[in-house]
Amino acid sequence: MASWEPQGAGRRRKAVVLDGSGNGEVTFGVDYSANHKWEIADIIVSTSQSSTTPPYPTATVYLGGQQAGVSEGATWTGNQDVLRGQMSMTLDELTVAFTGGLAGTTATVVIEGESFLWR
Repeated sequence: MASWEPQGAGRRRKAVVLDGSGNGEVTFGVDYSANHKWEIADIIVSTSQSSTTPPYPTATVYLGGQQAGVSEGATWTGNQDVLRGQMSMTLDELTVAFTGGLAGTTATVVIEGESFLWR
């Protein structure tokens, strides 16, 4: 009988340089195909700016496109924060959008969770 088989803990990292308006985004997808899913537990966001140098970006997490109905949460302190919860990612891409940050800084996102394959 087919089922989701654990493949172990996963951790992925991506970064983007914020544009002249202090905006940028990173996108994550599943590694293999429709037979793969991630159970995401933590999303860690940070920037290269000093913790005392405003403006601080907002980081918003979207699953399946950037629209209000698919937002999974946000933080006003996108320069250093951890979003915790449980989210399943299959074919939908996970996007973290930074807005209103310090132009030219590097924004980094780390996702952590468990990887599964359908077999």
